[in-house]
Amino acid sequence: MNTSRNYSFELLLAAILIVSFAKCQCSIVDDDLTITQSQKQTLDMFRARMSPIVPHAYMRDNIYLIRWLRAKNFNLKDAELFLRENLKWRKSTGMDKIHSEDYSKAVLEFPIYVDAVDKNGAPVITCLLGVHDIRQAHLTGRAPMFLRFVDKIMDEAEMKVRNAQLEGKNVTRFQFVINLDGFNLVQHGCPNCVVGTLSFLSSYENHFPWLTDKIVIINAPPNIQAILQALRSAITDRTRRQIKIFGTDKNEWQKYLLSFIDKDQLTEDFGGTLVRHN
Repeated sequence: MNTSRNYSFELLLAAILIVSFAKCQCSIVDDDLTITQSQKQTLDMFRARMSPIVPHAYMRDNIYLIRWLRAKNFNLKDAELFLRENLKWRKSTGMDKIHSEDYSKAVLEFPIYVDAVDKNGAPVITCLLGVHDIRQAHLTGRAPMFLRFVDKIMDEAEMKVRNAQLEGKNVTRFQFVINLDGFNLVQHGCPNCVVGTLSFLSSYENHFPWLTDKIVIINAPPNIQAILQALRSAITDRTRRQIKIFGTDKNEWQKYLLSFIDKDQLTEDFGGTLVRHN
């Protein structure tokens, strides 16, 4: 009987892969796509409900829809509400036009990039958070623009995940690496700064669920622990499990980063050899 169930499950998984990637004949084997028969039935119902209202073809693919179900533990009603709210947010904020907006000045003040890939071809976001004066951004009213810039980067990373899938790569998520070198409590730990960081985390969990594989923080100073504790309490268990924090020991965090990202994909700030020409 166990053999029969295993065989049925393998057929089920194969069917999901075929349906999701028939157009590009991709072959992706990832835990994100491993579901039970009951979950497959829920996915079918979810797709039937959402397909008529989503604005883009990729949003009808199983690999996209399953993220929203997983975020709500395959509760169909909750997942439907969750995705509907995201569609409203995308429309109200003009997310489909965000990549035509000019962020050339923003990236100079807030260096965050999505121009690298890991060893499996997954996008890598790198962020030099420690050099950005978050407090000054709030005082001058530029904080909303920077938060939108981060949404743009996250959306770009999601697009690159989809492009990697079309190329047949085993990619369903992206990596996020944050360098806190230069962090201080005045510029980065002020009340408005913490609120801004919480806004980013809220946007990530509500609008880009199940899209990060690892969130790696390097050069974290000892005095950040209180802030990190507050942030941990505001995010889901899954996001907390993805976060790995390193102090200022370069040998330690560099070894970890280079275990899944090639050196030529990272700038010197992240232990690599890449030279970026802005």
